[in-house]
Amino acid sequence: MFFKKYTNYILFFLAYIGALVIEKPTYSVDSVQACFSYLFTVIVHFSVFAFLIWANNAFIISYLLEKKLFSWYVAGLIVLVSLYTFFTSNYNQFIHGVLFHDKPIETSSGFWDNFVYGLCCSVIASMLYVTQKWSEREEQVKNIQINQLQTELKYLRSQINPHFLFNGLNTIYGSIDMSNRQARDMVVQFSDLLRYNLYEGDVEMIELEKEVKYLKNYVALQKARSNDNIQVTLKVNYQNSGVKIAPLIFMAFVENAFKYVSRGDNGINSITIGLNEEAGQIDFTCDNSYDEAEPVSGGIGLNNAERRLELLYKDHYRLDIKKEQNIYHVHLTLSL
Repeated sequence: MFFKKYTNYILFFLAYIGALVIEKPTYSVDSVQACFSYLFTVIVHFSVFAFLIWANNAFIISYLLEKKLFSWYVAGLIVLVSLYTFFTSNYNQFIHGVLFHDKPIETSSGFWDNFVYGLCCSVIASMLYVTQKWSEREEQVKNIQINQLQTELKYLRSQINPHFLFNGLNTIYGSIDMSNRQARDMVVQFSDLLRYNLYEGDVEMIELEKEVKYLKNYVALQKARSNDNIQVTLKVNYQNSGVKIAPLIFMAFVENAFKYVSRGDNGINSITIGLNEEAGQIDFTCDNSYDEAEPVSGGIGLNNAERRLELLYKDHYRLDIKKEQNIYHVHLTLSL
C-alpha cells in the first residue's frame, strides 16, 4: 500500500540519486577515501533535496496552493528554492575546493543553475503531489458511490412495502375504541414517525421545524410507553423554522437516553432534552439519569452519529459527552 501510494516519489528520488552517481566520474577521485567522501556528498545533496521536496509538499502546497493562494504559493516556493540554492551552491564550492581539490566554483557562477534545477524539481514534485491527491479523491468518490449503492441495495432488500404498513396502521386505528384516546394518539404518532423516516427524512437536509415535529412525536410516544416514575422534559426554541439541518441528527442521542435511563423506585429518573436555535447556531442538550450498575454504552448508534457529524459538519460542530453524578450528558452545538 505504501509503495503504491508513493511510487512516483520513489522513482523521482531514485532518478535523482542516479544522476548524482552518474556525475561521479567528472570529479578527480582516485582513492577509496575520495570515494567515501563523494558518497558523503551524495547523502548531503540528497538530504537537502529531500528536505526541499518535503517542505514544499508539507507546507507550501498544503497551506497555500490547496487554499488557492497562488501568489503566496509562488512567493513561498521562490523563498524555499532560494534557501536550497544558497546552501547547495556554497556546499558545492566547499566540496570542489576541499574534498576533490578541483578548481573552486564561485557561488555566483552556480547559483542560477542550482536555482533553476531546484525550481524545476519542486514544480515536478508539486505536479506529482497534485496528481496523487486528485487520484486519491477520485478513488474516495468511487468508494463513496459504491458504498451508497450497497446501502441502497440493502435498504431495498429489507424494506417492507410502506403502503402495507400504513394500511395496517389505519386498520388498527379504526379498530381501537373511540374512548381509548391514548391508544389512538399513539398510533397516529407512530404513523407520523414512520412517514418521516420513509419519505420526509430521506433527504440530505430538512427544515428544522419538521425535525422538531418528529422529535416531539418520538418523545411523546416514548413517554406513553415509559414508566410513570420517569420525568421527561423537552424544551424547544427556535427563531428560524426554515433553517436546514441533517435529518435525524439528534435522534441517536435521544434514543440512547430512553434506552439507558434509570428506572429505579428509590431515586430520580429523568430525561431532559433541550434544543435552541438562534442566528444559525443550534445548541442541543440531552441529559438522562442512569444506573451505575448498568453502565451506559454508546454502541453503533452513537458511533454512526459522530461519523455523520464529522462528514456533514466538519469543523462546524462541537460534541461533548460526559458522565457525572449519575447523569449522562450530551451537548452538541452546530454552526449552520
